[in-house]
Order: sequence, then structure tokens, then C-alpha cells
Amino acid sequence: MCIVVSSMWNHYQRDQNAFRRLGSGPRRIATTPDDRYLLQCARRRKALTARQLASQLSSATGRPNAPEHVRSQLHWACELRSWTPEQWGHVLFTDDSRLNIQNYSRRAMIWREPGTRYPASNIVERYHYRGAGLLVWAGIATNGRTDLYVFARGSVTAVRYRDELVHPLVWPFINAMGTDAIFMDDNARPQRARLVRSYLESETISQMAWPVRLQDLNPIEHVWDMLGRWISGSSVHPPRVPTSFTTGLGITATTSDQRHYCQHASPLSSMHFS
Repeated sequence: MCIVVSSMWNHYQRDQNAFRRLGSGPRRIATTPDDRYLLQCARRRKALTARQLASQLSSATGRPNAPEHVRSQLHWACELRSWTPEQWGHVLFTDDSRLNIQNYSRRAMIWREPGTRYPASNIVERYHYRGAGLLVWAGIATNGRTDLYVFARGSVTAVRYRDELVHPLVWPFINAMGTDAIFMDDNARPQRARLVRSYLESETISQMAWPVRLQDLNPIEHVWDMLGRWISGSSVHPPRVPTSFTTGLGITATTSDQRHYCQHASPLSSMHFS
């Protein structure tokens, strides 16, 4: 529902109308009266997010906001709720994240719709981070972790995902964990490519069935939070995308050329998972 609301709001900002365009695609969840109601709510309170608008629509219509992926997540949780800590210890949790390597500019950035005045109801304050960011990837398990990998410039394709992550990082780690090891990813498009699935099957790497939009339950999100806090509190930042650096959290980040770039000092000498 949030995707439908966000798409309709972007369509209104671009074309100044919320009329539907006929075409193929999945069945729409919201009806024409729902569109009008959402448009009125968005005009009255411009600071509302897509999730808040979807919640208001669900309360007004009495229809539960539970699409198919929510039901699949519930089914997945019911199946795995009886797992023991020993069973979860065989899982390698992986994920990628984009980290900003420069501090917050501490400037109050505002956004308003063109043609509107400056009352508080028409202004949305936004946080603005200048400078480049790093797209990183890592994997953690109960008794270990992989290196923190920093992607070079460009998009992450299925070929890059296999050649830069799965083969050099995931495969050795899974083999070291034993025959009961399970590989978990977050259902991104490169990870679901036929090329990657064929490689995992050829190397007999078991995968965990992970529902879509279930990133909040991935324990590696705590790692990204700690790493982001350390970077935001550091006074020294690399002037360009590094090829290799040590974060000070006990994690070494490298790219494909493996060249040493810089080191940062931090009070946190290591990162522990328990």
C-alpha cells in the first residue's frame, strides 16, 4: 500500500493530477475514491509520509493493510519460531548498506511544493548529507564474520555479485562453517538472478527462504547502525572512495584490488556478536 501511495503522490507532483493511466501491470490496491481521499490528506498535511497516508487510508476504509508479502512474512515466522540458538548458529546473515562518509552539514534544509507559500504546513524539513557514500557488504554468523567489502564505482550486477562476493567471500566462509551451513541474502534482484542461483547449486550452498521486505529482522542491521554511528562521530574521513581501510571496529574493508589505503583510530577495538 505504501508503494501505491508513494507512486500516486509522485505522479501528482509531476503532472498536477492524480488520474490513472490505463495499462498493463499488477492489480491496483487503491480505488479512485481512495486516490481522492489520499490526495486531500496530502494537501492538508504535506509532511505526511507514504506510510502514514497508507495508515490513514486503512483506518478510514476499514480494510486491513496486509498485502501478500506481509502474509508470507507471518507464515515464515510461524515456521521458524521453534528454531533453537544452535540452529540459528548455522546461518550466515548477509546484507549490503550505503554509508555516508561525511558528517551531517548541520544546515536546516527545507522543501516546499512549487507555487506554495512558506507556512509551516507547506514546509518539510530534511536532513542533507553532502559528499559521496560507500556501498558496503558483509556477512555475520554466531561465531564469526566476513570481511567488510566496499564496492567500486558502478552498479551491482549478478556477475559482480557472484565474482566479487559469493565466490571469494561467501563460499570459503560457508565451507568453514560445515555441511549444515545456510546462506541468507535479502532477495535483491542480482541475488535472485539465474547466474547466481546456478553457482550456488553447483557449489551445494544451501539458502534460507527469506521473505521479501524483511530487512528489519536481519541481525546485521545492528552492525550497520554501529558502523554508521562510528563514521558519523569520526572527525577524519577519506577524501575519496577507499580501496582498503580498517574501520577501528575490528572490521577490514577491501575492494577487489586489495590495496591498503588508510587506517582510522577508534575507542572500539573490536565488534562482538552474541
